[in-house]
Amino acid sequence: MTRAPAAAHADSHVLRLSVTDRCNLRCHYCMPAGGVGKIARRSLPTLERLSAIVKRLASEVGVASVKLTGGEPLTREGIETLVTLLMSIPAIREVSMTTNGTLLARHAQGLRRAGLRRVNISLDTLDERRFALLTRGGRLSNTLAGIEAALDAGLTPVKLNAVLLASSWREDVPGLLDLAASRGLELRLIELMRTGTEAAWAESELVTAAQVRSWLEHHGTVSELGARQTTPARRTRVRWGDGEVIVGWITPRSHPFCSDCNRLRLDARGQLRRCLMDPLALDLAAFGEDDDGLARALREYLGGKLAPRAMTSRLPMAAVGG
Repeated sequence: MTRAPAAAHADSHVLRLSVTDRCNLRCHYCMPAGGVGKIARRSLPTLERLSAIVKRLASEVGVASVKLTGGEPLTREGIETLVTLLMSIPAIREVSMTTNGTLLARHAQGLRRAGLRRVNISLDTLDERRFALLTRGGRLSNTLAGIEAALDAGLTPVKLNAVLLASSWREDVPGLLDLAASRGLELRLIELMRTGTEAAWAESELVTAAQVRSWLEHHGTVSELGARQTTPARRTRVRWGDGEVIVGWITPRSHPFCSDCNRLRLDARGQLRRCLMDPLALDLAAFGEDDDGLARALREYLGGKLAPRAMTSRLPMAAVGG
C-alpha cells in the first residue's frame, strides 16, 4: 500500500531547533538510563551558524516560527544570544521554547528580554516520588519554580506538556488540572510514543487520549475549541472544579495528525529531519551559507516526506530533538 505524502505547508513551517543533545534529566520516554552518546561540544554548530541555517530555511521553505528544544535547551551556553539572533531574522515571527523548567528560574527574565515569546514546560506528575522516578533523579521543586518564573517574566501562555502513562494518569491528571486552573496555565496531554530503547516500557504504559477524555467528561465539562493550524493539539475547554482549563490533546498513536503537519526538525548536529519518525536526515551543516545546491537538496528531501507507517522510532527522543 502506498503511503500518502505528508502535508507540505510550504508557505509556513514551524522549525523545532535542537540546540544541544545534553539534558540534566533522564526521562524514561526521552533517553535510556545510561544516556546517549554525547556530541563533542566543538562539533555543535555555533549559535551564529544555527542562526544562519534558520535564516536560509526561512528563505527557502518558509520557516516563520522557531521552537528551541534539546536535550534541555537551557543547558546550552549563550541561549539568550541565540534568541536575539533568531529574532533579528525578518521572516521569523516568533521564537518559543520547550524546556523541563528546572533551570528556568535563572533564565526566564533574560530570555524574555532577548525576545522569547512563550514556553512549554514538561511536567508529567506533581507527585515528588514519581517525578524523581520518571526523570531518574529530578527535583519537582525546580520545575515548579521554573513555572512561576515563566509567569513572572510574561512568557505566556505557559503550557504544561504532560505525557500520559497508563499506570499513573488517574492520579496525575487531576493534580495537573488543579495546578493549571489555579495558575492560568494551559495543559497538553500527550500520548506516549515508542522511541529508542524504551519501546517495551512505552508500549506497556500506553493509554489513549480518548480513554482519559472519557474519564474527564464524567468529572467535568469538556467543550471543543477551534483548531489552531500551528499546533497538533486538539484544543478543548474543560470546566474543572470552580475554574476552567484549556486542554490540548496530542494523539500521535491513536489519531496521527500527519496530514496537517507543518513541522521540521533541526537536530543538534545541524541535520534537518522532515519527520520525528524518519531515520533519513539532510545535513545542513555541511552546506555553506550561500551554497546554491542547498535549495535543490531541500526540494528533493522535503519532496520525499511521507507519513510514517507507525509512530515508532529506534532513535531516542533526545537524539532527534523532541
